[in-house]
Amino acid sequence: MGEHTELYHRNLVSIGDILTFMTHDSLTPYKKKGTRASLSNVVRFEKSEENNPYRKGVVFVSHSKEDLTKGRGFVITSYETLLEKYQTLSHWTPNTYRGGTYYDFKNRVIKGHERKNLKQINVIGMDIDTKETDLYNLYMGCEELGLPRPNLLLSTPRGYQVFFVLDKPFYIHKKEDYKSLRVAERLSNNIRKALKQYAPVDTNCVPFGFYRIPKEDNVLDFYTEPARTSELLSWSIQYEKRNMFRVIYNSCNETSNNQIDTDWYQSLIHAVNINQGYYGASRNNALLTLALANYQSGIAFDVAYDELDQFNSNMNHPLPKNEFERTLKSAYSSKYKGVKRSYVESLLELWTDGRASFIGREGWYKFKKPREERIRSHYDEREEDILNYLEQNTSPEHPFVEGSLSWLAETFGMAQSTFKEVLKRSRKIVKKTKGRGRGAVTYLASKSVIFKSLLVSRKRQGQKAQLTFVNMFNKEEKQIINILPFGDEQYISDMTTLFSSKTSPPRIRSS
Repeated sequence: MGEHTELYHRNLVSIGDILTFMTHDSLTPYKKKGTRASLSNVVRFEKSEENNPYRKGVVFVSHSKEDLTKGRGFVITSYETLLEKYQTLSHWTPNTYRGGTYYDFKNRVIKGHERKNLKQINVIGMDIDTKETDLYNLYMGCEELGLPRPNLLLSTPRGYQVFFVLDKPFYIHKKEDYKSLRVAERLSNNIRKALKQYAPVDTNCVPFGFYRIPKEDNVLDFYTEPARTSELLSWSIQYEKRNMFRVIYNSCNETSNNQIDTDWYQSLIHAVNINQGYYGASRNNALLTLALANYQSGIAFDVAYDELDQFNSNMNHPLPKNEFERTLKSAYSSKYKGVKRSYVESLLELWTDGRASFIGREGWYKFKKPREERIRSHYDEREEDILNYLEQNTSPEHPFVEGSLSWLAETFGMAQSTFKEVLKRSRKIVKKTKGRGRGAVTYLASKSVIFKSLLVSRKRQGQKAQLTFVNMFNKEEKQIINILPFGDEQYISDMTTLFSSKTSPPRIRSS
């Protein structure tokens, strides 16, 4: 990637940079005929290619969706041609093919974009066929799953397209029985399946086919650090291991794969007097057993966390938070195949009325009290209250609500201490305070709306701003961008400054 070093340090990134970056310089730089390049440059390139064992490839392009459905398009072999024509194109193949021709040259019916004619796989792309999606949630999903940040986000007429650009392409060889192609397809499928829980990703689209071509008016985010192919492959292996048990249990009988609706689970989760110091039947064993039942039943970690957090809170002697979280994470670490029968039976005998047993298809269900009947609401419910309010009272153009801390706490019906704790725990809300003492003003916004605000700003600025977004998704989240509402002209100026920052997490000054 040394050829892209200069790209990383520029203030502006051109579409040409993006096209070259995505295709890994796999096309020739100049046309074979009619090039505008100097003769010396052409000769220099041809000499450099004389001893190059890797031949350049081609990409397929089309002028419109309608043409593409009819199989019409063009075969492009050089970046010179691609840069001349990209403004008039709608679709292209960012993954490079060995060659291409035409079934019907007069009508430009293209031939050669078959799966086994792929030369190299440069990117992993995916479609989102709706505008009604939370893109910030998609980016956060990448972080939570251990995936890298997407390199390119494009706006399409009906939705969005997302791309990971690989630092090392998959090179496809017939001699190896297309092994690299199969590995790449498996990786692509795993990424799309994993991200589907965060955004409506189309898991049925052709993984290495045609996508929208980047242009100045559809690029919403461009990140110049490519995804490490080796790390993605390691992630894919671990992803399949984590999901292996769900496949196994789904093939078993009802009792083994759906533990949370059994009588023993529902009986145990209502026990409030479980204590420490009992070998194989203590608080830790009870929590681990209930958590494993959730994991075995395919329940998402966050859902299980909320359920078991309430169970722990209801106990007369609850576990400390750090112990609770450590036990829950251990259950979801894939180290265990499922619940241990002997532990279940000991727990039921010691802490329940003894009516429930490990074997049994029918059980009684725990009905959650209505929220208004509970003395204290959970922090996630409080957070949801704030997010709902922000969703209704802010917009991408005006992403913040402001006021004193006491006024905001009163608005959300919380004590100040509770309000502060909710904001401290939240990963979805931005809070910034301006000033001190009685004159201090607190600004609140949802990260989702801020993300939309950045997209709106990018759209409004066009080519004036750098295409690279601010990295607001660092894992430590110790510094969150300081966006405060100000005039449109100032907003554009500050956003331009923000985009040009490359080192530490950037800040926007308040007016």
